Amino acid sequence: MKNEWVVIEIKVKGEFVDLVSAVLDDYGCSGTVIEERALDTFDVPDDVLNPKEVYCLKTYFDAVSSPQLLVSTLENGFNEIPLLEKEIQSVSLGDAVDLEDWAEGWKQNFSSFRIGENLVIRPSWEEYTPELGEVVVEIDPGMAFGTGTHETTQLCLEMIAELLKQTDAPQDMLDVGTGSGILALGAAALGCRKIVANDIDPIACNIARENIIKNRYDSRIEISEYLLEDLPGQHDLVVANILAEENVRLRHAFLEHLRPGGWLVLSGILKEKEGLVQDGFADLGLKSFPSRYKDEWVCLLFQRPF
Repeated sequence: MKNEWVVIEIKVKGEFVDLVSAVLDDYGCSGTVIEERALDTFDVPDDVLNPKEVYCLKTYFDAVSSPQLLVSTLENGFNEIPLLEKEIQSVSLGDAVDLEDWAEGWKQNFSSFRIGENLVIRPSWEEYTPELGEVVVEIDPGMAFGTGTHETTQLCLEMIAELLKQTDAPQDMLDVGTGSGILALGAAALGCRKIVANDIDPIACNIARENIIKNRYDSRIEISEYLLEDLPGQHDLVVANILAEENVRLRHAFLEHLRPGGWLVLSGILKEKEGLVQDGFADLGLKSFPSRYKDEWVCLLFQRPF
């Protein structure tokens, strides 16, 4: 059972897809795919969903002893949100999916793309010839979060790229919740000298380690499975692309790992939860900078005073 995911299928109009996805994150969802065509086909939709069209969301959770109880829990959770109470058309249990089969199934939708001026993210199964001045990161996310295509990952990579172009650029970085290692790899490719890639998920750490070795950055990126609270050291740059609530919960740990003058980049935050995170960090004495937005997601930037 440990090699399977439980699949929950949810039918909802396009205008509520982002909100439903955010709620699913709060319940520990490992991934969501919008299914438009044949059953068992993973297909990425157009960027803009038809707000009035009904979509089927296939959502993936770690295997549990009572999948039907999980369905009931989600139904109750949706019913507690006024906007969704009458908008969820159905919540049903799908077939369990083997982890390796799922990890292979979505590859058809991931192609090379550029971040900023010269960083290119390329999947390991695709050829790419870099242009003059480009740096290329080869990534195979496997079963870990992080292809670089998600808005929050792009926002973080763009922010990292800008900070590393400064004359007093950060020399070392802590990547909290590294997943596939995409942010750590991007930072290394852009010139960051020393990086700690931290994740408590052993699967993610193994995948990140493979990607780091494949890109020959193992001398500059260290993988750590410590809880953030137990991790030693301070850094010029701390980046966390995790849930809004987790950003708030770990705020004091972030501060402890941030050197005076250091930068803190936070994402994984829906626009509607930006205030929650801003309020959570308001009493830490950090300097706040204008937020960055991409679709429904936000990236926050703070600096610890000298």
